[in-house]
Amino acid sequence: MIGNTDRILSLRARALSKLANVYVKEPIDEPSKDENNAKSKLKDNRLDIITRSLPLFYSSDTSRIYTIPLTLNEWEILLAVSSTIPNDEFQAIDLLNNVIGKYFIDSARQRVSDILLAKFRLKGMRNPNEIITFKLTKYLIAISSKFPNVVDMCLDLLTNYLNEVKKFYVTKPSSIFSLLGLMNAFVQDNSSLELSSFIWERLSNVFTQDDFLSNIETNLSSSPSFMNDSIVQYFEAGYEISGPLFINLLSKIQVSLACRILGIQYEQDSLMKYLVDQQVTLFKNQTNMQDSAKNQLLPNYILKDVENSKSLLEKICKFILNYSIFMEESSFEMSDDARAKFSFDTRAHFVQFLCLTPYLQNTDLMKDYIDLLGLCMDRYFLSDIITPQFVNSIVTAASLLNFLTDELSEALLRSLPLLVGSEHIKPVDIKAICETFSMGLLPLNEDSIVSTIYSINNLLTTVNDKFSNTLMKERQLTVTSTCSFRFDDIPRSNSFDALRQLKNQIVTPQNNNNNNNMDKKTETKYRKALFENCVTATTTIASNYNNHTITTLTITILTQKVGVISNDLDEIILKALADLAPCCATNQFSMLLRFFRSIDSLAIKSGNHKLIETIFTSKNMISQRLYESLNFTDEIYKMYLSDLLDSIVSSGDVEKPEHHRPHTEISRVADQIAGYLSPLATLLPRPGKTPIDLSKDEYLTNMFRNVWFNMAVHGFFYDSEIVKTNYNFLSTIAYNSPPLASNFPANNKEMSLDMNTILRRGSSNSNIKQQKQIVSRYLNANAVQQRTFSSSKVMFLAATVLLETIRCEAGDCSKILLYLTDPSIDSSNIDKSIISMSIDMVRKFVNLTEVGNLRLFNAKSIASQLNDIFLCLANKNTLLQDASFQCCDLFIKSIPSSLCHHNSLYTLLDLLTTLFDSVVDCQTNKFDVKYEFYLNHSQRKILVPGSKAWRTATLSGLRKAAKDWLKFLLNCSNEDTKILLQSYVSDIGQSRRTNKVEYGVSFAIEMAGLIIPADKELYRISYRGSSKPNTIASFIAQHSWRSKFLVETAIASSKEDISDSLDEQVQSIRQKLEIKEKISIKEITDFLDMSAALLILSTDKAGTVISDIVHLPFEIFSSDAIEIATNVWLTVIKERPDMAHILLSEVAFCWMNSIDAGQGLYSQAYDIVATDNQMMEYSPYNKKAIDRAAKVAADSLKPHRYIVKFFCSHFEGTRFESKSLLRIFTRTVEYGLSRLNKASCHPFARMIRNEFVVFGCAILKANHKQSTIYVEKLCHSIVDAALSWFVELPAWPFGSNELKNNADLTVLLQLYQKLDELSGVIQKYCGKEFELLKYFLANEIQVIETWLAPLTKIEGANKNEPSESIVAVAFNKMPSLAVSLVKRYPRDKLTRVLETLVAKNPLKCAGVPGALDIYLSAGLINKDLHPIVYWTPVSPLKSIGLFLQKWNRNEFILQYSIYSLESHDVNVTFFYVPQIVQCLRYDQTGYVEKLILDTASISVLFSHQIIWNMLANCYLGDDGLVEDAIKPTLDRVREKMVKTFSKKHYEFYKEEFGFFDDVTSISGKLKPYIKKSKAEKKQKIDEEMRKIVVRPGAYLPSNPDGVVVDINRTSGKPLQSHAKAPFMATFKIKKTVEDPATGNPMEIEKWQAAIFKVGDDCRQDVLALQLVSMFRTIWSAIGLDVYVFPYRVTATAPGCGVIDVLPNSVSRDMLGREAVNGLYEYFVSKFGDENTIEFQRARNNFVKSLAGYSVISYLLQFKDRHNGNIMYDDQGHCLHIDFGFIFDIVPGGVKFEAVPFKLTKEMVRVMGGSDETPAYRAFEELCIKAYMAARPHMDSIIECIEPMLGSGLPCFKGGKTIRNLESRFQPQKTDHEAALYMKGLIRKSFESVFTKGYDEFQRLTNGIAY
Repeated sequence: MIGNTDRILSLRARALSKLANVYVKEPIDEPSKDENNAKSKLKDNRLDIITRSLPLFYSSDTSRIYTIPLTLNEWEILLAVSSTIPNDEFQAIDLLNNVIGKYFIDSARQRVSDILLAKFRLKGMRNPNEIITFKLTKYLIAISSKFPNVVDMCLDLLTNYLNEVKKFYVTKPSSIFSLLGLMNAFVQDNSSLELSSFIWERLSNVFTQDDFLSNIETNLSSSPSFMNDSIVQYFEAGYEISGPLFINLLSKIQVSLACRILGIQYEQDSLMKYLVDQQVTLFKNQTNMQDSAKNQLLPNYILKDVENSKSLLEKICKFILNYSIFMEESSFEMSDDARAKFSFDTRAHFVQFLCLTPYLQNTDLMKDYIDLLGLCMDRYFLSDIITPQFVNSIVTAASLLNFLTDELSEALLRSLPLLVGSEHIKPVDIKAICETFSMGLLPLNEDSIVSTIYSINNLLTTVNDKFSNTLMKERQLTVTSTCSFRFDDIPRSNSFDALRQLKNQIVTPQNNNNNNNMDKKTETKYRKALFENCVTATTTIASNYNNHTITTLTITILTQKVGVISNDLDEIILKALADLAPCCATNQFSMLLRFFRSIDSLAIKSGNHKLIETIFTSKNMISQRLYESLNFTDEIYKMYLSDLLDSIVSSGDVEKPEHHRPHTEISRVADQIAGYLSPLATLLPRPGKTPIDLSKDEYLTNMFRNVWFNMAVHGFFYDSEIVKTNYNFLSTIAYNSPPLASNFPANNKEMSLDMNTILRRGSSNSNIKQQKQIVSRYLNANAVQQRTFSSSKVMFLAATVLLETIRCEAGDCSKILLYLTDPSIDSSNIDKSIISMSIDMVRKFVNLTEVGNLRLFNAKSIASQLNDIFLCLANKNTLLQDASFQCCDLFIKSIPSSLCHHNSLYTLLDLLTTLFDSVVDCQTNKFDVKYEFYLNHSQRKILVPGSKAWRTATLSGLRKAAKDWLKFLLNCSNEDTKILLQSYVSDIGQSRRTNKVEYGVSFAIEMAGLIIPADKELYRISYRGSSKPNTIASFIAQHSWRSKFLVETAIASSKEDISDSLDEQVQSIRQKLEIKEKISIKEITDFLDMSAALLILSTDKAGTVISDIVHLPFEIFSSDAIEIATNVWLTVIKERPDMAHILLSEVAFCWMNSIDAGQGLYSQAYDIVATDNQMMEYSPYNKKAIDRAAKVAADSLKPHRYIVKFFCSHFEGTRFESKSLLRIFTRTVEYGLSRLNKASCHPFARMIRNEFVVFGCAILKANHKQSTIYVEKLCHSIVDAALSWFVELPAWPFGSNELKNNADLTVLLQLYQKLDELSGVIQKYCGKEFELLKYFLANEIQVIETWLAPLTKIEGANKNEPSESIVAVAFNKMPSLAVSLVKRYPRDKLTRVLETLVAKNPLKCAGVPGALDIYLSAGLINKDLHPIVYWTPVSPLKSIGLFLQKWNRNEFILQYSIYSLESHDVNVTFFYVPQIVQCLRYDQTGYVEKLILDTASISVLFSHQIIWNMLANCYLGDDGLVEDAIKPTLDRVREKMVKTFSKKHYEFYKEEFGFFDDVTSISGKLKPYIKKSKAEKKQKIDEEMRKIVVRPGAYLPSNPDGVVVDINRTSGKPLQSHAKAPFMATFKIKKTVEDPATGNPMEIEKWQAAIFKVGDDCRQDVLALQLVSMFRTIWSAIGLDVYVFPYRVTATAPGCGVIDVLPNSVSRDMLGREAVNGLYEYFVSKFGDENTIEFQRARNNFVKSLAGYSVISYLLQFKDRHNGNIMYDDQGHCLHIDFGFIFDIVPGGVKFEAVPFKLTKEMVRVMGGSDETPAYRAFEELCIKAYMAARPHMDSIIECIEPMLGSGLPCFKGGKTIRNLESRFQPQKTDHEAALYMKGLIRKSFESVFTKGYDEFQRLTNGIAY
């Protein structure tokens, strides 16, 4: 091809082009008015600076400009101007009219200077006329597409130009070259559809009607004067100026035009590819649709595009079809190779354009198109001059037709083998052809494709010299066409008779048997090409067709031919299979792997080195393909990786382990292993890239390890020849290999290295000796020789040395430290060797950094290695920790720069912060510590053991080491290190504006301030005293400069800009507030910082800005917003004192508004509902929900806390400024104090309330000193505010955050002290009320101190007790205070005083629920109880208790009880169905019956539960034979209830009870099978389960909050019973639950197993689990972290019930049956070694659950606690089930369980093995606190039991049961005494002889394992 002009552009030309581009960016206002003068036209156009030197501007006769030869300079100007497209339409028109247009019209005859022409010829460039026309034409196209108004002007120019060409093309060769330029421009740029369509129409007419082409041919062949050097030059370049060339360009214009219409980019085959891709997509989409939807044959969007230009496209198609006849008849088109090439290229473009024919939906055109394609296939496919592009066009067109009609399908299938067998088609062309061909196979049936593949592969069997066309089997093709327009059965057209006649005259090329005359060399070449074509075609079809059957067939056919025909074919097939590998499905790839294994084995056995080499190459190719095309996590990638690893591991496999083998065998296997190293290395990432992640792949991890073990066994060592030869491969493998030992995979049992089967393979004496010599440097020399040091250990260490040495040289020295995390390293006594190796590897790495590859040993990678070692410093393994400290020390001291890097230094500082956070976590989450922490910057996860001692010691050790390292680094690189420390401090400061201890930042500042030897003179300063001087001031100054610089840079803009920006920010924030969209911290921070900057810089808009920076944070009212705002407020106050009062006033105003709005502290939305009034739940203890609710409550309080702190700080800082300021503070405080009675009473509110009262004390003190008029009012406000906290009953601190609780106590003590200081003035105004407050405060302090240290006796506790008069003061102030006081000081004399006061003033107490019991106890004397009807509602249980015999005749009490119960949500009352039913026994007046009926009408589920409970209470005992006295009542109420059901309610009732009866009836049908085997019972259950129909809305009685949507029909399981038939089944339940992460409701479906019991009274289990649920709520209410799981049990009939099965749990009995030796062993086997985080987390769960159930077991006296009734779930929780023996009943009268609760040795072993371990102490503390927390709720527990005393349950012994229960709560003891009492119970329970005796009794009598 003729060269491009860009190569000869001079520097001047490039400069002109850039200058022109600059000038066109300056638009002119309007076009010039003077049309007669070119200069005038350009007067406003700066391009005239460039164009003025053109002849157009200085010639006297511009009409003959073409006669002036164009110089090189002028040509470059025209080139620059025409390449520049103005942005302004006026400028574009101006340039067109004055320059471009004139030169364009004359370009066909423009003369050029001899120098310019010579330059072009010399450089082999295109003719200047062609180039200039090309550039000018592109200008026309560009401005036409950009400015539609110039289209007509351009069309006129084109018309004039073509007229010029037609006039001069016979006489002037320049016009021919110019026309080439024009046509090429339209080929390349199709952006103007109008111009392109116009030029096609004009040229198609010129070429076909005006003898244009024949005249050119005549002139070129017969006119010597017409020929010139340029024409010869074009001919020699293979670009002969000829008719075919112009037709070829016209064909390209047509395709380019079609691409423009369809909106795609023009390239050689882009049109065909686009149409095929879209058709394939449509076909695949329709394949996935229903048959009724498969009615679209062609994409609608293409049809729409085609329809818009249908007339033009049809005209072009007809032109192509007509011209094709001419081409077939023309002789000059094939007269030489160049013309033939143009001819075939033209045909290819014609066919490509005709692919649009189906979209025109023109029947005649379609018929002619199909005839043309058929003709081309018949005539040209076996031609020796056809071009691949033409073949590809025909195949693509035919393939596209397959989607529409099968008319050419058979011909296409028949033709492909002919093409494959052609000696003229190269493999690369076959691949391209078959890629398209395979797409066209999609609509055909599978048989036709199979036939084609067989036909192609049959060519491989040709062994003679003749080439014969293999006959192909005809098969039925499928057609998917269903649209109204059909391409099948198109009627014959007469318009194409000439083409059909020509087709009939075609003679099939005859085989002249020339192959017989081939010489051997030519024959071999042809056979190899044939083989390659066949294999390429087959694999290309398989990979692109992407069908399982076809791919499998291809692999099968090809693999069968390996080793059969020739070595050449073997090589081709193996390489082709390698290319096919990434396209295979897993089963096909598995087939390939099996083939390679078998052929590899065969080649090795036969000694076929050629085949071995080919296999080796193919495997490398597979590795390369997979590495390039797949992700490391893809299944095929892993399969191949696994196969290669397995091949290495299986090499040298032996039958007998530890058997001596000859060295020759060892060497032979080593060579065999070496053969797999290259493909394995090729498959893996190279050193320096991200290695493959095997952190979760146990199988591959072990395989990699065994590879290195096997290499060591077979003679691989570092200096061996085989390692040197394969070093590069081994380097890559080592870089990606996991450590040969680590804590992954987690071995549940320690395994010795001697058990590894690979290490136990025998080796030669020579190799063993060599490997021993290598590892001896890391061992005591004698130890190696000792027999106790096994060869397995030698080989392990040898493999470790080899791997880690090579890995170190690949840039990684840190992995060896991870070996120490494997317990087997310690148990095998090679830990010291590993430590020695790790230090040696660090030394080696240090040396390599000086001479190694910079790609692997650069600053970043070195810091990364130190980074990884740093992470090991926080590992729980002591050996690893010590070794890591040594390695870090060596690393840093040898390469100080390794720590002087962001990555490593930040990691070290972050690690300090994280360890500090972990220590804090032990105090903030004492019983639920975090184990996972993330470093601030890298976000790398580290796992930290739960031991506080370990965390503290590790932090201390790391701090000491870090200090030493940083001192060393500061001495080496003082300034750089300080800059990094500054960056770290700044980075943390930028990201965190809220208060948080950043230990790493503190440490960084401390280190930066050290005076070290590098400070020279400063280091020599002499000083005395404990405080050493430092340079922190300098560091802070630098840091401040840095921060100031950043701020100043940020606000460098003008004040006006800042103000405008602020207005936008305020508007944005307010808009988000209106739509309640979350506002980010960054938005808040940016706004506040910018506001502060503006206030400091200017006074403009100060009032508005101050208002905004105060009001907006209050409107947002989040903790972050207020915290950041308070800092900004204080900054503004200090920087602008003149604005301080205004700002403070605004804050005070907003503070008061927030109080009035009930926000923050003054909101009671998050107050904890009284435990007795909460909805009890049958679900596990939900720590996440408790923490989430606590966080919400804490966050809601924080804004006001920050504001209080702001007030306190500013008050102390401005105390003596002015009286007006004091008045503002006084008003602010008084306003807040006076409204604290409406503030939150959440436990978290105690601190902020007290802080605010303390602040009030400070304000009072200041007012008192100045003798203001506010003193008295402040005194009353302070006392009233402080007392408002105590109107609630006393409660324990919330949660296990000891830091928070200690801070709470500190503030309380501070408040007490401040009040003491002001006691004189407060006592003066408040008198006894102040004394009352001090009693309350003293008790509150004692409560918190007792909770924090329950076993520690508090000095002075209970010494000062309030007098009777104080009770009266409290009562007069507020009755609730008196009730609270007596609760806090439970003394008989105080109680009596309160009873008297309540009896005298009952209505005054009506608003106090806690006063009702006091009033009723007084009411026994005073029978007039009518005031009770005014009383506020009490708890449901207390209300139910009023229905009992004691009050069942008092109308006032009964009315009040009904009112009280109905005031509670029905879901709360729902829980107490058993108690309400029992109250019917005492329902003399019908109140209880009415309550039941009314509630049942409200809640359908309540009515169902009531009915089931009534049915269960009709009879006594398990068998249900003895009627209960209450049965008639129950029957009557039940019948009444059912009669009141609405129709819908009744239908639901029938459906539910019918469904449940269907399920429970299975028990009755099982009774005949009681004596039969479990398998027979199981079969019967499954049979009956299959019959059950899941009814709409049906639910299990034990799961009323869910709906049964499915049943596991095979889940039925018969349970053990001698005379009954209980069974278990599993149901799918759909229910709405709380999202664990967000707390939002979410719908789930889960499988729930349930036990259906018959002949067992479940009512006692129901009661026990009710009480467990109450304990759960009690502990949840104070955030005490003890775990219990009150599962659901529902008694549904006499002796019948449904029991939910605890999920994911197993009984201790079952563990014993599974041969688990003990509970500790079970934990180790399930959760890993005791040191693992998983074990510690499970142990923590065990402790929390054991504590909860221990306390409950004692209080409720759970008996029968054998190992079958204790469960363990998959998280380590200990759970109790089966509560048949509680309170005062024991199984069989056996007295073995005479202990408070079960606490065995194996339980203690799980907790560490003794009573001194942290876990055991946590258990003790939790037990004590759980007991202390339960004691205040003794009355509620009793109230739940009392209604059940008359139920006939065997666990009750009348009043004795209640008395015994009370005694276990020890109500007479103080909290401290109760704590000591519980500790004594724990000690008594610890491995009691009674516990052991009962477990042994159960083992002997019931076979329950122990």
